[in-house]
Amino acid sequence: MADAAIELSEVTFGYGDRATLHGVSFAVQRGEFLGVIGPNGSGKSTLLRLISGVLRPWAGRIAINGRPVGSYRRRELSRSLAAVPQETAIDFPFSVMEVVLLGRTPHLGGFAFEGDRDLEAARRAMERTGTSPLAHRAITELSGGERQRVMLARALAQEPDFLLLDEPAAFLDIRYEVEMYD
Repeated sequence: MADAAIELSEVTFGYGDRATLHGVSFAVQRGEFLGVIGPNGSGKSTLLRLISGVLRPWAGRIAINGRPVGSYRRRELSRSLAAVPQETAIDFPFSVMEVVLLGRTPHLGGFAFEGDRDLEAARRAMERTGTSPLAHRAITELSGGERQRVMLARALAQEPDFLLLDEPAAFLDIRYEVEMYD
């Protein structure tokens, strides 16, 4: 589709000599939501890593806004896409605010510090995810559900065009699961 926001055409990928994804094609228009459902190990997370440019397909084409994903510089792609993985390992006791501010990295210069605009984006994201009361707590002290909400806040603070969510409701109780989908 010529005006697709994200488009995959005949994408094939695997690990070692074993293909995991075979000829996957689809297009997502701006404003659309797409859910991918399948059993464990079927390649859902791999598909998101391909779209985000972390992995390169063996064959086929992946385009963001009509442009091959491989042609983007990392910072440029990070301004456009934000990903929330199934699990995020952060073993250093950063505060929740510091973790959320990491989402602003693509908008900062080489050795720049966050400014007022970055702090405001982080605060908005934390309000939307109900993580504002956790701002000064260490990420290492949080439950799995609280961590997942912080990772979503980090992605929202990035202010991307596209969110790639890999099992975003993992570890969330029903209240936050409903709010997250809203």
